[in-house]
Amino acid sequence: MATTPNITQITAPRVALLDPKTGLMSREWYRFFYNLYEITGGGNGITPVTSGGTGLSTIPSYGQLLIVNGTGYTLRTLTAGTGITVTNGSGTITVANSGVLSWSGGTSGLTPATATTGAVVLAGTLIAVNGGTGFASYAVGDLLYADTTTTLAKLPAGTTGQVLTIAAGVPAWATSTISAPVTKTANFTLAATESWVINNKSGSTCTVTLPTPSVYTGRQVVFKNMQAQLLVSASSNVVPLDSTLAGTAILLDVVGNWATMVSDGTNWVIMQAASNNNLLLE
Repeated sequence: MATTPNITQITAPRVALLDPKTGLMSREWYRFFYNLYEITGGGNGITPVTSGGTGLSTIPSYGQLLIVNGTGYTLRTLTAGTGITVTNGSGTITVANSGVLSWSGGTSGLTPATATTGAVVLAGTLIAVNGGTGFASYAVGDLLYADTTTTLAKLPAGTTGQVLTIAAGVPAWATSTISAPVTKTANFTLAATESWVINNKSGSTCTVTLPTPSVYTGRQVVFKNMQAQLLVSASSNVVPLDSTLAGTAILLDVVGNWATMVSDGTNWVIMQAASNNNLLLE
């Protein structure tokens, strides 16, 4: 039998199914069923895409999908990517996140706490070069400062009365040199908190051990005599009013003599001085 063109357009015959003469299926109905058989691809042909078919003769396995390839269809399964699973079943395809397999915060210092599904929970501390501090906790009063060009450091709170200074190029707490006047009755070492000192040692010269000038650049100290005794430095580190050469003399052996000294980083320089009852003109 010749192949009839455009078999998809064949309508059902308008004759009896059985031939009344032979008792068998009529020729019209036989032709009709034969062409349906061809269309369904019962082993004698494959219905092309242009005729509404797939153009494929392969029975698909679980999870296979028809993917357009430009000219027809190709059977393919979904490909699982990193952190994604694909489970194929009878009539089902399940796509799921199998967990965060790896995650990097670069140089930020942040890392995943654990591999997890959904939102990523971060652990670690954001470092300074990424806009953080590098610290996860603080004490009350802590101060942050740059100890290098890429990191921060914490300076704990000082004690009551201390002042913020610079030591070796970084912030540091130091005891304030401002204090109430103190009276000395024997040789003494000037304390870090003493800035107004009265010499009341009797019987002999009073000797004071001054702090290292380089440690206290700019510090001021005022001495006053309440005894007719000299006040001298234990070291030759005092520059008088009328000279640039350092010596030991600070106060004359006169009651009421006073002097103001300032550290220049090398010596203690007397900037003002007067004996008792002097008239000072400015």
